[in-house]
Amino acid sequence: MSKFFKIVVNRSAIFIASMLVLAGAASAQEQTVTGTLSVAELSAGQSTVLTVTYNATDDALVTGLGLRLHYDSSVLSVGEVGDLLREGRQGSQFKDDTTDADGDASTDKYLLATWADTNGEWPYDEAQPVTLFTLPMTAISGFNGSTLKFTASSVASGYTFAAADVAISKIPGTVSTLSDLTASYPAFVTAASAINIPEDKIGNGPDGKIGNASNDFGADNVTVKGSYVAGDLTFVRPPVNLEAPADPWCPAPGCTSGTNTAKDAARLGTNLGFRRMQFVEAETWCAAQNGRLPTRNEITTHLVPIVGDGKAFESDLVWPQAKSKYWTADKTEAGDKAFVFTTRNSANDSVVNHVTNAVALVNSPLW
Repeated sequence: MSKFFKIVVNRSAIFIASMLVLAGAASAQEQTVTGTLSVAELSAGQSTVLTVTYNATDDALVTGLGLRLHYDSSVLSVGEVGDLLREGRQGSQFKDDTTDADGDASTDKYLLATWADTNGEWPYDEAQPVTLFTLPMTAISGFNGSTLKFTASSVASGYTFAAADVAISKIPGTVSTLSDLTASYPAFVTAASAINIPEDKIGNGPDGKIGNASNDFGADNVTVKGSYVAGDLTFVRPPVNLEAPADPWCPAPGCTSGTNTAKDAARLGTNLGFRRMQFVEAETWCAAQNGRLPTRNEITTHLVPIVGDGKAFESDLVWPQAKSKYWTADKTEAGDKAFVFTTRNSANDSVVNHVTNAVALVNSPLW
């Protein structure tokens, strides 16, 4: 065989092999799982919800999937599985990660969920991406961040599995233990094992300002509700005067003693004031009650818009209203500001009700 012929044959073989590789890459089929958190940053005592979705290449229907979600139970407590996809469902269970299927020694448990269809039509009647399940998670004492991982116990024939890790970060500047969070707070706040519901408080506000006929300013007859229940959520009022730690709770600059306690005399009277807080203090207060700050979505869904003449929220709960803003759990991408729920216009006291503006985390005394 001539040297020229050998070169031609070898190059042709290389070309054919390259084409086979490219053809294989073009036809690769994947079953992809994606995890999304309702809140990506937590401190000890706070919660988030993981939503897990699925789609196959070209939205194909297949024979099913076996999925493992790995987590570290030493820093995360998980709740009940929700929204488990019914189509082809074989069940779900929590198991010890004794085989280290994800190759991460820090994850000691996993949730196993499986779906199957012998006709190869899963997930039938569902548009992809489809939600497989949701799982509430709470950061417990010792939390300094954690990573969730996915592995497949089984995949459809001809498919590979793809899923990115999900990171849960620790909120910068917060402590990692619940004992540290609650150490400086009153006993009635820290004693409850579940969320602490503050007591109703009585103010001497003029009733005429909150929808009643009389205007007997000075009488203790305006009740500030301790909580408001909406579905499976419970909203609690901000702390009042003596429930908060002694000054300085909100240190200067920007938080002088004159602004720590704010009175809404037009609605609450002169004997009842709510305590303002910086963002970390607001988070710490909530954690001390075994709760957390609400998200923008939760506020928008369950507290706004105010209905009727703009006084329903105020009349029902009598929480801070005049020119007030509440912290939410959501922060800007840079992490240096938090979104707030604004109830009233600071200039004319008209109803505003939005959670679009963001406020600096420090030197900003809000509720």
